[in-house]
Amino acid sequence: MDSMDFKTRKIRKHSPKPPRERKPLPPHLKMQLFAVFGGIAMVGLLLFGIFEVIKSLNFSSIIFSSFGKNLQTSENGKTNILLTGTGGANHDGGNLTDTVMLVNIDYKTKTVPMLSIPRDLYVETKLTGRSRINEVYNLAKKKYGDKQGLDVLKDTVSQLTGQDIQYVIKVDFDGFVKIVDALGGVDVVVENDIYDPYYPKGETIQYQTFSIKAGPQHLDGETALKYARSRKTTSDFDRAKRQQQLLFAIKEKALSMNVLTDPTKIQSLYNSVAGSIDTNLNLGEIVELAKIAQEFGKESAVPLVLNDDPTSCGGMLYTPSRDFFGGASVLLPAGGGYDYIHMFVNTEFNNMSVLREVENNKIQILNATKTPGLALEGMNLLSRFCLNVVYYGNAVDRTKEISTIYYRPKPLPLDKDGKEIPVDPKDENASEERKPEVLKVITTLMPDIQVVEGIPAEYLEDDRRIDSAVVVELGKDYLTKRIKDPYDNLRYLETTPVSKPKTSSQQSTQQ
Repeated sequence: MDSMDFKTRKIRKHSPKPPRERKPLPPHLKMQLFAVFGGIAMVGLLLFGIFEVIKSLNFSSIIFSSFGKNLQTSENGKTNILLTGTGGANHDGGNLTDTVMLVNIDYKTKTVPMLSIPRDLYVETKLTGRSRINEVYNLAKKKYGDKQGLDVLKDTVSQLTGQDIQYVIKVDFDGFVKIVDALGGVDVVVENDIYDPYYPKGETIQYQTFSIKAGPQHLDGETALKYARSRKTTSDFDRAKRQQQLLFAIKEKALSMNVLTDPTKIQSLYNSVAGSIDTNLNLGEIVELAKIAQEFGKESAVPLVLNDDPTSCGGMLYTPSRDFFGGASVLLPAGGGYDYIHMFVNTEFNNMSVLREVENNKIQILNATKTPGLALEGMNLLSRFCLNVVYYGNAVDRTKEISTIYYRPKPLPLDKDGKEIPVDPKDENASEERKPEVLKVITTLMPDIQVVEGIPAEYLEDDRRIDSAVVVELGKDYLTKRIKDPYDNLRYLETTPVSKPKTSSQQSTQQ
């Protein structure tokens, strides 16, 4: 096959800070602590609130003075952790990474976006060639060994997302089942009924039926694994959301049980994770994760999923013809390269505290031209970047040459008597402070458009629109200013299918 010609950005590597000198703990105590912290960190990554439980062991003064260290960060001061899940030695395809999730820890805003990457995303690496992303670790492991396998997968996700990745955690399915059972099961709210008659039956080629009803459910380890893996009758994207849901459920159960205060539970968790986890986190870094977890609340974690719906949050992928991939179903990045995925990840990771406030950031998109479909195009663009577009349609005047973004200013500050304090219109800083933060995201996606304070009354007349924070009027100038839609360029790879020749229509599609 010809080159995929994916555009990738060079990722800067940062050397970790030199470790501080520390007094060694006795080997038996070090192993005990690593078992406790390693198991808990693997399950939830950030088991919010674990610090309070750790203190009950009365080791905190020793741990934090002797082993605590700062976590590695990117240039922007954030930490990225790649979480992967495999079947393990006892499963068919045991080294395929069915779960690939990038977790971003933002210490400043106390947010933790968790980006799930679908297993069928087609990628290319210098060391493993072209494959779906869930095969990268397996291919690299066979050629270069386990550690190199994780490094290659980490570098692949780094190129895909444009993010430096400091840490990797890999856990297999058997360990997952045992951990859930050691916790006595977990509680989740199933969003929709699931009926999957094609769930693999053990290590055979036969199937078994997995079904579960919508509503509150208590899951044991085996059922939780099926809930996380089932996809034949739903989708890979639904499965990614369920996996994130299970991480939260495991975290909540572990904290509610105070597992670290019970030696029996500690031993059970240790038995669960032994042989089931690989990570480049050392003991001091795991302790530091636990130490900072007290600063993050339940609302800190925000799930994100790359998907192939161009109208939804994370819709940066598409499904090409199977003829070009030997009949296999794969996903490709819209636009042919990684640029739009980089833009999506940067936008989400750097504006998460704004983007999750959807109720306070309602947006209208209006077509102020005679060009059909412009408002729909604008809505799809903003929705793809997880913004809350509540209305799209035509503007009152459809002859506008110049595009305008109108915004509702934040309330004026109040004096001690509760009266509004007027803002000097010449005070640029005060005017900037009254702009909604979501404007920064919109003007990044729709650059070079004039911004005006105040929303025209005619755009606030009905219930759907009355509490809008921003109204975007797209004029004729937007046709030359707009960002190129990646879905305008859904080219197949320039390859020749072996099974049948190209038709003239297929050839013209690739021009």
